[in-house]
Amino acid sequence: MPTGISCPAGALLSASAVLTATIICAGAAGADPSQQDQFVALLQQLQIPPVDNVPALVAQAHQICGELDGGTSVDTVVNNEMNISFGDSPALHLQPDRVRRTVVRFITASVTVYCPKHQGELPPP
Repeated sequence: MPTGISCPAGALLSASAVLTATIICAGAAGADPSQQDQFVALLQQLQIPPVDNVPALVAQAHQICGELDGGTSVDTVVNNEMNISFGDSPALHLQPDRVRRTVVRFITASVTVYCPKHQGELPPP
């Protein structure tokens, strides 16, 4: 199921977005459209532009913030997102640094827009 991020970054985050698709009905329905626009613009600025299925990406961003709010460390969230990406596309094991950079950028966009109180926890770009 495509998530709406242009390739190759789409493969890196597709499993994450699929897993959170069910959250869309619960959380994204009431999402602030200006925040969504800001999130999409920031993803584009970070070179992981979404092309469709933005609600699934927003839902994933909210899930990441929920994990951080619950006390999960950023490193654990990064590792979990990377493992999901590797599980979805095993060929990505050949590019672990690229996967990590993309995941960190996505988490950075998520935190910046939806849970800025966690910005001090982000790894360096």
